[in-house]
Amino acid sequence: MNPAQIARMLAGFATFFTIAQLPPLVVALQEPNDGRFATAAGFLASIALGAVVALLLRLGSRGDHGAIFRKEAIAVAGLSWVLAGLLGAVPFQWSGLLPSAADAVFETVSGLTTTGASVLGTGANPPVLEAPPSLLLWRALLQWIGGIGIILVFVALLPAMGVTGKNLLTSESVGVATQSFQPRAIEKARVIGLIYAALTAGCAMLLVWVGGFSWFEAICHAFSALATGGFSTRESIAAFDSLGGEIVLTVAMFLAGGSFAFLAAHWRGGWQTVRHLARSGEFRMYTLSTAVVVGVCTLALCRAGMPFGPALRQASFNGVSVLTSTGYATSDFQAWPTMALLVLFSAMLVGGCSGSTAGGMKQVRLLVILKLLGYTIRQFVRPKIVERIKIDNEPLPAIVISSALAIALMWLLTICAGAFVLSFDERFSFIGALSASATMVCNCGPAFSTVDPATIAQALTPGGVAATLAGEPNFGPFGGYGGLSAWTKAVMTAQMLLGRLELLTLLALFSPNFWRR
Repeated sequence: MNPAQIARMLAGFATFFTIAQLPPLVVALQEPNDGRFATAAGFLASIALGAVVALLLRLGSRGDHGAIFRKEAIAVAGLSWVLAGLLGAVPFQWSGLLPSAADAVFETVSGLTTTGASVLGTGANPPVLEAPPSLLLWRALLQWIGGIGIILVFVALLPAMGVTGKNLLTSESVGVATQSFQPRAIEKARVIGLIYAALTAGCAMLLVWVGGFSWFEAICHAFSALATGGFSTRESIAAFDSLGGEIVLTVAMFLAGGSFAFLAAHWRGGWQTVRHLARSGEFRMYTLSTAVVVGVCTLALCRAGMPFGPALRQASFNGVSVLTSTGYATSDFQAWPTMALLVLFSAMLVGGCSGSTAGGMKQVRLLVILKLLGYTIRQFVRPKIVERIKIDNEPLPAIVISSALAIALMWLLTICAGAFVLSFDERFSFIGALSASATMVCNCGPAFSTVDPATIAQALTPGGVAATLAGEPNFGPFGGYGGLSAWTKAVMTAQMLLGRLELLTLLALFSPNFWRR
């Protein structure tokens, strides 16, 4: 372990993160002063603090020019997210929007991990509509940075530091650890960045032209949609009442849930990339999952009495939002029929493709597990059968299969353990604790609360919101987490980081052996 090397990399990241606050600062300087929020002062204080942190880290790394290896890469991958969560919270707290440090850090980490869970509008915090535009832009920008992965930011800094980016990219890879699924070079990371930026720009323009959004709202929603983050400039997407906007955002969320790493590996093929994508086993699994989620939710809503057109609209937008862990909502889906809730909860656990901005266990792990189950059944019927488990005609080594199983099991255990800890807050019901833990680890955002049966019919009407049972907080798409205690928010903040870093990266930092030379 080389602490000086880690400090040098973190200094570069702190510098970038400080510079990233300049656009919101420019917006803050143009905002009228209403006496409630000191946005410009908050950003100036944050920039000054970030500069000091970067300087101190740089001083702590003097004299070290060694190479970065696996341990250093993992340490940077984990510590950079923690550092970002602390630095990014300063504008929220010092501006007065979120006076509580627990709320400010929760909101920041939720943005960076693209979870989309918010404390605004609940507890003692003001609603989203009262937040200054500069802080709304900062929320969206946090998600956009976190969506592509903070580690990819180092691609622009690595050449000046004299190190390579391969180890950093590998430390945040979310595939099944085969060469076909992992970025291998800085060039591929740059291609990922270009694709990400191009899709974001295209989404923003379409939201203006088709959805009727203002340019400011279009940019903020493009940032959060391509990051599968879910922060909005209003209480919900339903407030826009724009079918065109919902279609654009649905397509953007679906694309963001696909594998940017796969696109970067085949981008030179031009239109042949589409053919390669259609032949990808993971993408076919992702497309099938999307169709199942939308189809089952549509059927459930139609059976509940909703006309087919509105049912398809609600199921498509909210289903894709949950599957890609975006967290947008146009309906209070926690009041949907049981069939739809089961499908949405399963979609929340699985998430999008490896190499995407989505959360969850990832489609490729589900594909590996399903192939293993199929092989087990075939072997039971024909004990002497000899075959290899393959994905896209590539045989998977036993270590890859066992790794996928181990990560999936660890994911479920982490959710269950988190639910147990959250249950110490007596306001949580069984459904609330389990779904809140799952949505934090899977970086989805909204959870499910126990809904008052008398208000279910009301929630199925346009703009309707169901009421939760007395004493239980509302964690649904139109609820929030601001009313929870500070320790509960701290637990959820840790869960969001664990999920975003694929569990192992952050857990490794707590191992004594990790820090030994």
